[in-house]
Amino acid sequence: MTITPLHLDEVEAVCCLVPHDEEMMRARLMWHLATPYACALKAVKDDHYLGVICGIVHGESGWIRALYMPAMRMGQGVGETLITALVAWMVEQGARTQVVQALPEHPELYARCGFALDGEVLAYHEGWFLQATHDEVENMEPEHMMAVLHLDRKATGEDRELLLREHQYLGSVYVKDTRVTGFSLPLLGHGLIVAESPEVGLELQRWVLPIQPYIHLPMGHLQAHAHMITRKYVPSVVGIRMVRGPRPDFKPYMIYGHP
Repeated sequence: MTITPLHLDEVEAVCCLVPHDEEMMRARLMWHLATPYACALKAVKDDHYLGVICGIVHGESGWIRALYMPAMRMGQGVGETLITALVAWMVEQGARTQVVQALPEHPELYARCGFALDGEVLAYHEGWFLQATHDEVENMEPEHMMAVLHLDRKATGEDRELLLREHQYLGSVYVKDTRVTGFSLPLLGHGLIVAESPEVGLELQRWVLPIQPYIHLPMGHLQAHAHMITRKYVPSVVGIRMVRGPRPDFKPYMIYGHP
């Protein structure tokens, strides 16, 4: 089995590995191939594609974004080999820490590669959101970006400037007395919302929920969880956050939408 970078002319062939998620897989792989701080690797044996993994780096941390391989390959060492190769690429780029939101059925796979559990990520569906009412919410403008980046670093312990700048279109900020105390980026994954207080974070949620009928939250955010349950949203586990290397100073109580 060999692990090498994925090329553009191979995307259609590897998408056949996961036919039920082919459209999303194609879009995700194309983004990684076109993004300078991203990487996509493939596993091949005897001219057959066995799996694909992709990830990104920002500063001293890297994220494994997706691992695609047929269920029949589980337990054959393909996943571990791909993960190990991507981690090595991240370390070469200077990312001492690697993070993944593993599927609920995959934590043991990542644990075998040195990742440790760091909490769950919940999806909230089927509730009734309140209408947005605060005039403090404004469209995100270039002059807000430094404050947005500061808030994100404070909440995640990571420097994700390139990722956030790339997804700032249709972003919003909560500005009180000329100070940015929260922001949302609805086009980043399932939507990123960061705020200093529940008042700000829950208001920014109300600007996202009319666009999509769900919110993802990290486990440990008691105020946001209580609010969603009050609004009759039903939680379910959609991911397991796992970390390899030094743990970032991640503050789940500042995250009101997990991308």
